[in-house]
Order: sequence, then structure tokens, then C-alpha cells
Amino acid sequence: MQRARFAVVVHVALVDAGRLVLLRRANTGFMDGYFALPGGHQERGETLRQAAQRECREEVGLQPVELELLAVLTYPSARSRGLNFVFTAPLNGSEPRLCEPEHFDVCGSFALTDLPVPTVDWVADLIEPLTDCRQRPVFLEYE
Repeated sequence: MQRARFAVVVHVALVDAGRLVLLRRANTGFMDGYFALPGGHQERGETLRQAAQRECREEVGLQPVELELLAVLTYPSARSRGLNFVFTAPLNGSEPRLCEPEHFDVCGSFALTDLPVPTVDWVADLIEPLTDCRQRPVFLEYE
């Protein structure tokens, strides 16, 4: 029996006044053209929170301190299964900016009630938990 291998990915929902920071993927060969949360793979030796902070710093120039677990998602991939840990953090008046133009071509703040199209499918599933703290954390399993 072969053991399952899981990719561990972190994302951060940066929110402020009913708006969510999203990046549009470009030139990566994976979901280019789709809007997504800042995030990426956890590196060896990092905690999940450290990985989330690093990814935010690298992609939007911010390093959130107040990270709260919002959701855990599982997903299938071509080679294995993966785990996404989604954190939420307030912007606290900070301005995100596009820091990796080689991977993204847009960085913006969008109303939770009017996300850009196309946005990565599972982001819409997080809108209710983002607006209702009683809904946290959420576990979603995608097949």
C-alpha cells in the first residue's frame, strides 16, 4: 500500500471593510487568469503561520500579524492530494501591492459581494465564514 502524499499550501484572506485582496495569476502555467488569495507552498522548517506571513510579504508586500485560521480544504491534484490552510487577517489600513509581477498581473481589493470573474472556485465558499465569525474554522473537502 502506497502512502498518500500531501502538498501543504497556505493562503491568506486579507480583509477590510467588506473587501478582499486578490491577485490574478499570470505566466505560471497553472490557473493563469484566475483571481486567487495570496499564498503558496509551506517550506521545510516553517510553521503554517510563518509560511502565510512569508507568502503575503513576497506577493503583496505585507506581513500580517493577526492571523486566524479560517478554513482547511482538501483537494485532488494530478499527482496526489493536498491540504490548503486558509487564514484571515485584517489589513489594518495597509495597502497591498503587486510584488511578484512574474506570477501575477493584478493586485486589488474587491467587494466580498462582487468578486471578479474568474475567481478560484473555493474562494466563494469562504465568503460566509469571512463575514460571520461563528462559522470558523471551516473544513471543506473537494473531490
